[in-house]
Amino acid sequence: MPRLIKVGAGGGEISWHEALKDLCADDVLFLEPGFYELPQGITLADITIKGTGNLPEDTTILGHIDIAVGSRFVNLENLCLNTNKDNNSLFVPAEANTYLSLRNCVIKGFGNDTAAIAANGKITLELYSTKVLNGSVSLFKDADFRLEMNDSSIENVAEEFGVLALEGHGTAIINNSRIHGSIDTFVKTNAEVDLNNSVADTILLQGQTWLNMLNSKILSDDDACMYITDDSWVNIIDSKFVGGVYLDKKPHVIIQNSELNRLIAVNEAQITLVNSVILNHADFQDQVHCITRRTTFNGGMEYQYFLAISDHAQLEGHDLVFNANGADLAVQNNASLHVSVVASTAEPITVECSPEANINILGIKWTAKKK
Repeated sequence: MPRLIKVGAGGGEISWHEALKDLCADDVLFLEPGFYELPQGITLADITIKGTGNLPEDTTILGHIDIAVGSRFVNLENLCLNTNKDNNSLFVPAEANTYLSLRNCVIKGFGNDTAAIAANGKITLELYSTKVLNGSVSLFKDADFRLEMNDSSIENVAEEFGVLALEGHGTAIINNSRIHGSIDTFVKTNAEVDLNNSVADTILLQGQTWLNMLNSKILSDDDACMYITDDSWVNIIDSKFVGGVYLDKKPHVIIQNSELNRLIAVNEAQITLVNSVILNHADFQDQVHCITRRTTFNGGMEYQYFLAISDHAQLEGHDLVFNANGADLAVQNNASLHVSVVASTAEPITVECSPEANINILGIKWTAKKK
């Protein structure tokens, strides 16, 4: 039978250290508001700990927690875990097969490249209404994971490191959350990532990553606010990118009803664009193949071309809008452009092209400018 244990300094409660010495599987600890120290950290198994204050910070555990190898679960609720040494605030070992749930918690890391939450092994990790500060959430190469993150945020003061790092095998579902930094996958990652109604600064997708992105926003204004490479498969709907989306190697990308400041694709990227807007510049190179419908290509003052296609890249499009804004269109080398245009801010459009280029533009007048 689970035991309900009240911990504090008032009448009827036992002390923190007494509670820790007598822990049994399935115990539920209710902590009164205050500070609870773990100078050497602690290893927990099959335990639920709940703070009873109005706010998570009212009940603060000073130290770090490791999850035992044989633990079935650890639940933390309505409390703050603040490591005061260079340790992971929460650590899950590679041998684990466990469930870690955080509800209405604040997890504070040490403030360097050490992850605040570090997980290996087989784990279901839940972050509900939880803040992770001064550290990342990192699922390492041995992790077989299911991450569910709802109404939560992660913020790492070490800006050169990813805030949410997914290196193992598994599924990450992120809803209504804020990532203050980068979501990263890696060369050996094999994972599905669902990003819904959420905001991140940047995204780096590598390895075998399947991303479904719905009604979300990427805030960085860099050329590669979202960098997609390797054999990634990406489906983006109703999303906005303040900076550029950069595609490299062999990704397959579908973008629908979205707004991108810039789009650059190289190597063998495969792209489908539907009912979307490119605000400043699009550039397709090498063996890129893009099929697009009802998409608007705009020019920006700082770019010579609003749309550039080169090498052996191919662009096929229907019902497009060209807003050149003083910029030209370039089709160079052996590139191919076959499009129908329903509206344009300038006629004729100037196309800077190579003699070998294959060009067919219907719906508007255009003039060739040989190069």
